[in-house]
Amino acid sequence: MTEQKRSISNSAIWAYALTSAMQTFTIMTPYMYGTMFMTTYLGISMATMGTIFLVAKFMDFIICMASGAVIESANFKKGKYLPIIELFRWTVTIGALGQMLPIGNLPMALKFTIISISYIMMHGSMNFLQTANTGLIGVMAGGNYTDRIAITQRNSQISAGVSILRSFGTVPLITLLGKLLGKPELGYTVYTIFFIILYICCTFWLAKEMTGKEQPRDPNAPRRVVKIKDLLGALTGNDQLVVYLIWQIVIQLGSQIVTVIGIYYWTLVMVMKDGSSAYLKWYSIGMGINTCAGFVYSLFIPKIGVKLGKLKSLFFAQYGGWVAYILYWFLGLKSVYWMTAIGLAVSAVRYLQMGFGSNYVLDIGEYGYYKTGKDYRAVVTAFTSVPMKLTAVIGGAVAPYFLSFIGFDKFNAENNAGTLDRTSAEFKKFQKQFMAVYCFVPLVCSVLGFLIFKKFYKITDDKAVFYAKENAAKAAAAAKAE
Repeated sequence: MTEQKRSISNSAIWAYALTSAMQTFTIMTPYMYGTMFMTTYLGISMATMGTIFLVAKFMDFIICMASGAVIESANFKKGKYLPIIELFRWTVTIGALGQMLPIGNLPMALKFTIISISYIMMHGSMNFLQTANTGLIGVMAGGNYTDRIAITQRNSQISAGVSILRSFGTVPLITLLGKLLGKPELGYTVYTIFFIILYICCTFWLAKEMTGKEQPRDPNAPRRVVKIKDLLGALTGNDQLVVYLIWQIVIQLGSQIVTVIGIYYWTLVMVMKDGSSAYLKWYSIGMGINTCAGFVYSLFIPKIGVKLGKLKSLFFAQYGGWVAYILYWFLGLKSVYWMTAIGLAVSAVRYLQMGFGSNYVLDIGEYGYYKTGKDYRAVVTAFTSVPMKLTAVIGGAVAPYFLSFIGFDKFNAENNAGTLDRTSAEFKKFQKQFMAVYCFVPLVCSVLGFLIFKKFYKITDDKAVFYAKENAAKAAAAAKAE
């Protein structure tokens, strides 16, 4: 890949990376533990959770479709992307907290409303924040591809580093806080508040580092309004965006289902050899081991990825994922230690791809700008969130209904009451059904999606560098002409 001289400051990179990491911390508690929190402490059945997800995620999908157009149409005094972060940091944090409130005693209709609105606020805000986060990389680095890689690699390193705390510390800290406060559910609430505060502080630091780097649009220039025809133009004029979207929709359909049901492997499907809770005894330790390894991986494996290139790194990461799901099927019900060991191995391969971060998305935006001459890069970035949102609607509804269908509510209630017979044929059937979906749905989706991507995706690494440099030169010439 073509090398260019580094020009961006380390301080700016750290501000960007820590803001991104704390943003992840803020949303991760409701994202990872929200369903379990609501079914365990708020008295919400799995079927009701499916309905909540169906309503909330559909609204989230609608917001996702509009977010890129809103960002492109806005004319903020501070620029295009930073004002988005400064505005939506408040709504995303309110939404995260709203999903972790101890509202178990409220009427079901009111709980349904609070959770749905909070979910929409958090995930709807992330549609704007993810687009802004990706766009800022282009603003900070310009057409310098070496700077873009430096930002995304440091971002992956810091994310892996702080994730050690999240993995080792989340469940123990939440449990400790719950005991100190006398109510287990309050541990989730206080833990979420703590990281909300850290995230807000980091956004102020990032804003300071961005001073003077993102130029506002000319207030006297005609206001740009992105309409539906522009959204269609950004899509139809960029064949590589279409390929990317189809690929991601197929593979994320599988991963979204696993995301919803995954926590229940630890809380219900499996226990430790002595019969104690795998969630309380091993989940945090296993996650911590994986994130410690991830931090180590992030220090050198992305550099190997740079040597291989973005596409080869992506291919190897996909192959590693397929092997992992097959191994989960054969070994997942034998011991929780196997689940940790397999995750440890496959994450090493996936870090080949993770070091490139948002550059895959940026490449598609640069390609479309170069090809059509119309700058729809923010729209393209927003479009790339569509697969996750669309599949979240489907997976968020299908997964809870699937769990309800195979008897989750019954087994979960017995497990909480301490009366579950894990040796019964009925429960063993439940375990097998759970693991079949956990392993084979994402595996099949990943293989099908990858075949589409490999056949039709045409942006090579050298072409990506070329598009970025040409577009940066074009923007500089336009600014000079004004």
